Amino acid sequence: MKDPNQSSSPEFFWPPPVKPGDLIAVAAPASPVDCNLCQAGVRILEDAGLRVLCGPDVFAARAWGREADRGLARRFQEIWLNPDIKAVIGARGGYGSLKLLPHLEVTSLQEHPKRLIGFSDLTNLLLHFHYRLRFVTFHGPTVAQLPSLTPGARQSFFHWLTAAGPQTFSYQGLTVLHQGAAQGHLAGGNLTTLCHLLGTPYAPRFNGTLLFLEDHNEAVYRLDRLMHHLLFSGVLEGVKGIILGSFTGSNDQDSLLEVMQTALKPLNVPVLAGLPVGHHPDNYTLPLGAAALLDSQTASLTFL
Repeated sequence: MKDPNQSSSPEFFWPPPVKPGDLIAVAAPASPVDCNLCQAGVRILEDAGLRVLCGPDVFAARAWGREADRGLARRFQEIWLNPDIKAVIGARGGYGSLKLLPHLEVTSLQEHPKRLIGFSDLTNLLLHFHYRLRFVTFHGPTVAQLPSLTPGARQSFFHWLTAAGPQTFSYQGLTVLHQGAAQGHLAGGNLTTLCHLLGTPYAPRFNGTLLFLEDHNEAVYRLDRLMHHLLFSGVLEGVKGIILGSFTGSNDQDSLLEVMQTALKPLNVPVLAGLPVGHHPDNYTLPLGAAALLDSQTASLTFL
């Protein structure tokens, strides 16, 4: 499967980059997407020189039950196994991608490496493909979010979509909550979604990683509960550092940082906040599996 000339981290394989004229597919393993938002996002992709496959299933209502879940998994697998498709981007987040995981055939998926992009509920798939298939996956905007992105976030999306492998890049001016420096492979995603994976066969472990977290519409007390859920589960044992993204819709941003600072103190690792990632227009794309350095002295996260 692996091209010996392809750049990769020591542990994770970088799927081939997307090139002008390539076909990418829109998939909706979670909630269906609004037609107008999706079409606006598709136009942005097409204006960038890409061909886009977006079937009517991304707009269809979701039925309940295992048979419906199997159907969504089959559709996702069909898209992934199509050799003409070079990347898959989520239509939107919402709810439901967790239920696809038992029905995906990991071996066949691994034989067709391509780039997977999304965030929020799609954290389920990003981590599943990352840890089970050993792929670098991309925590970034969905098609529905593309029209609202800031210029910098949109540039970040296209940069990582087309990057051949690891790239040097630094996020400066982060807020230091706990001092220190650490190096590891980047992991993470939506905090609520990560907590929902605990106790399942798909729960990740973050030993040796730099973990980033974001969330949306969660009150400070619920974020405190979610963070302690992660801590008490043992999933953070051996984590090298924590980077906090945005927690949009939270009722008290000042208290939020205090809560996170207090909750994470027992880990005795560097903790920085202010990473431009999450449910807002400044949602930069992050490659899960890329080697990075977190440093409180320079208040930065740097990809190596």
